[in-house]
Amino acid sequence: MGENYRIIHWGGWVIRRAGESPIEMDMSYAPTIPLDSHNREVGRRFDEIAGEFDRISNPYTLARRAQALARFVRGSSIEIGGGTAAVTASLADRSRAWHSDISAKMCGLARVKLNLPSVCFDAEQIPLSRESFDSIVSAEMIYYLKQPERFIAEAYRVLKPGGRLILSTTNPMMAMLDQGRSLLRRLGFGGMFFDDGSPRFIALHTIRELLLANHFTIEHVGGIVPMPFARFDWLNRILERTPLWRLSLFLIIVAGKPPIR
Repeated sequence: MGENYRIIHWGGWVIRRAGESPIEMDMSYAPTIPLDSHNREVGRRFDEIAGEFDRISNPYTLARRAQALARFVRGSSIEIGGGTAAVTASLADRSRAWHSDISAKMCGLARVKLNLPSVCFDAEQIPLSRESFDSIVSAEMIYYLKQPERFIAEAYRVLKPGGRLILSTTNPMMAMLDQGRSLLRRLGFGGMFFDDGSPRFIALHTIRELLLANHFTIEHVGGIVPMPFARFDWLNRILERTPLWRLSLFLIIVAGKPPIR
C-alpha cells in the first residue's frame, strides 16, 4: 500500500490514511450473503482482461469520463467498480480517494498504479459502515449488476448526509454501437474491446426512478462524448452544451443524499 497508507484488520476492516480518521469496513454480514453468481461471472471476465484493459480501452473516452465525474466530487470519495483506476486517479487530484472493484486483479493493478487503498467487493453488498464517505463514484458499472437497485440502496447507506452518488452509464440509445462492435469481434476484427457479457444498458428514466425511490435528489443529468474521437473534442464540448447531449455515448447522473436538518 505504500508508507502513507495501511489496512488494519481487527474485528472488521479499517482503511486508514496517515493523519486521517479511519474508514471502517463492516465485514460482519458478508460471509452470510453469497456472492451473486451473475456478478461473480462479471468479476471473472474482468479478472481475465485486467492486464490488457488499459491497452484495449479508448484513452480519449476514459479521460473525458474521468474529468466529468471528478468535477462533482467533494470530501472523501470511493470509486466502486473502478477497474484499473483511470477515474480514481482523477478523484485523487481533488479528494481523499479510495478504489474498489469486484475483480481482485483490477484491485491489485490499481494499488500498484496509484499507491492508494483498494478493496475488492460486490457493489450489491458494500462492506462499508454507514455514512462513511462524502462521495461515491461509479463509472460504467451499474449495468453489469444483476440488481442495480441494491447498489443504489447500499450507496445511500454508505454516504454521509449531504453526500453525492456520481454515476456514468452508457447511453442505451447507443446500444446499437455495442452490438455492432460485438459482431465485428466475432468476425475476427481487432480493437473491438472484449466480450464483457453483453451488459443490459439501463434507460435514463429507470436510473432516475431508482434514485428517487431510494430518497436521493437529482442534482445533475447530462451527456458527454457524442463522438468517441479525440480529434472531435472541440465539437463534442460544444454539442454537450446543447440538447444534443442526449445523443452522447455516456450519460452522467449526480444524485444527492439529503443533509440532516
